[in-house]
Amino acid sequence: MIQIGVGLSQQKEAVSAVREASKMALNQAKIQNADWVLVFLTTAHIPHAEQIRQTVEIETQCHNIAGCSGSGILTHNEEIIGNFGLAVMVGECPGMESKAFIHRQEYQNSPSISQQLKETLESFDAPSPLVLLFVDAYHQWPYNIVNTLNYVRTKPRVFGAGACDDGSRQHSVAIGPGSTFTDGVSGLCFGGANNYIIGVTQSCTPIGEPLFITKVEENVIVTLDGYPALEVFATLASKQGFQDFDTAAQQVLIGFPLNKDEPVFTGESCLVRQLDGIDVSNQGLVVSEIVEEGGVLSLMLRSPVTAEHDLHQMLGRIKTAKGDETPVFGIYLNCSARGEALYGRPNVDTEAIRDSLGEFPIIGFSGGFELATVPAGLQLYSYTGVLVLFYT
Repeated sequence: MIQIGVGLSQQKEAVSAVREASKMALNQAKIQNADWVLVFLTTAHIPHAEQIRQTVEIETQCHNIAGCSGSGILTHNEEIIGNFGLAVMVGECPGMESKAFIHRQEYQNSPSISQQLKETLESFDAPSPLVLLFVDAYHQWPYNIVNTLNYVRTKPRVFGAGACDDGSRQHSVAIGPGSTFTDGVSGLCFGGANNYIIGVTQSCTPIGEPLFITKVEENVIVTLDGYPALEVFATLASKQGFQDFDTAAQQVLIGFPLNKDEPVFTGESCLVRQLDGIDVSNQGLVVSEIVEEGGVLSLMLRSPVTAEHDLHQMLGRIKTAKGDETPVFGIYLNCSARGEALYGRPNVDTEAIRDSLGEFPIIGFSGGFELATVPAGLQLYSYTGVLVLFYT
């Protein structure tokens, strides 16, 4: 029988917070020690990360620990942003193998983070493991990790986010078995976790019809549907009430469908990216994605209304797929640009999850980007929430 518990503390003193959250989690799980532990902490606790790790290990009698810092943390009944917060999840899962890990590249000539991850995942003795991965958002290049993990022999199913802080110092911490690193990657592998479902919710909705990319120069989209791309962007943004370009560039994003032949701009099927800049000479849009002529995109409006609507749509899809079955536990990896800062009120995501799917232990954090394995492979998302739910 799977036993899961979650604890949350808002105490300012790190050791007291760990003890409170760990005790709460163990009591909820009705166990004395754990097979594995997840721990997430807010910016205020980053200086005490190693002390936190050591205390978690003592309190839970478990060395198999993974976690990181985020701009916020969450459990099934509360989201904490910009304050002292520490969350702990403990698990006892008979029949499910687990292995925590932590890596960093110590020297320039040492194996890269991507290579170390590949070796770790291929050495884990389970086919297609489910992997929770927490990547430093400030010093690691996530595209390299995504490209490497898509070709790992054991075909891991990876879900994760970018470890970060509140942006004040652009500093994060990764927590793993025996170590904490400020520029590393940590995570937790599960073998035998086959009954699960994921949902990806976007913060944006398409504006108008999809647009064909008709001319490209390197990473500059020069024309859309044959018109200067900058002109198309400005016209559609002005129709949404944006007269200032800088404001428009924050709220009007660019959506790239994973399948350009059957473009879909909702859920897991779309990658949303912020405009990187403009090319005045070409009247073009500078983007971070690799784009090709003949492809398709959509301009996407980001707002609290569109984000909340898509959240409920995502939860509805999960409800339809699973019926009245309640998850055993869940992990929610939310974008730092979502949450209270976007909605203007607290606990929107966690309340919606609880109202739609019922009461169950859940833990998560707000990160710098999101990762999810979908039918098209491992993808790097932004402005999304990634929900991973485990069932018996």
